[in-house]
Amino acid sequence: MDIRLIAMDLDGTALRNDRCSFSPRLIAALEAAHKRGIAIAPITGRQFNMLPPAVQNHPEWENLTVLCNGAQIRKLATGEILYEKNICREALEQLLALSRELEIPIEFSVDSVLYLTQKSLDQQQGLVHLDFHLNAILANHGKVIPSLESLCEMAVEKCNLPYIPPHLHKKAEELLKTIPVSAVWSSKTSMEITHPQAQKGIALDVLCQLLDIPVENTLALGDSGNDESMLKRAGLGIAMGNAPDFIKQIADGVSERSDRDGAAIAVERYALNQ
Repeated sequence: MDIRLIAMDLDGTALRNDRCSFSPRLIAALEAAHKRGIAIAPITGRQFNMLPPAVQNHPEWENLTVLCNGAQIRKLATGEILYEKNICREALEQLLALSRELEIPIEFSVDSVLYLTQKSLDQQQGLVHLDFHLNAILANHGKVIPSLESLCEMAVEKCNLPYIPPHLHKKAEELLKTIPVSAVWSSKTSMEITHPQAQKGIALDVLCQLLDIPVENTLALGDSGNDESMLKRAGLGIAMGNAPDFIKQIADGVSERSDRDGAAIAVERYALNQ
């Protein structure tokens, strides 16, 4: 297959376990792909100001990036927004009602700032699997405010439900089906909520239009629920070895785990034909 665009998820896929850097092998593979004229675009759930150093340090292949699971497409160098889909006021109000009913934490992202209440912050404290979110994301990009109600009139790019206890998973999914949003599991106990059309698969189509590249000539790399639509839409969708079974089953192929250079191996094999 003639790969002309590599669309790669970051956390759990391209990034090492530090969630900040690419391995030397992946850096070399991406540089080789760039020299062959292959475009490279991070497609992530992260917001622009929360991109990792591996991307913020302006690699030679930088051009466009998809953010917030497809809610935005921006130029990496300048941050200019080329495409965006924000959550509507009605849906935001319904999401707040859902968080109150289930008594789970909720966060609204506006211009790369995560707003939450003290109650939501307290509900997350002490949960070991949320250490990175608490210590790296909220500590640097979070803002505690008395209420999120006033934000319903603003351009909310993404909503996080950072901790949903297992016994509430089914109930949360049922309630979210009644709200006009796209909801995906980003981990075993957390969900990311966006505009119904803010999905990685849809954003991949828009990205291809901007770059004038047929979607059939794309290689997508991912590992979790928010990558499902992208892996299905791409010409070739490759899951990491650490992906859950349902992601592996919908992918066209499975590479090694992300911590064993799964992304680099996929680029070498499918884009560089090595």
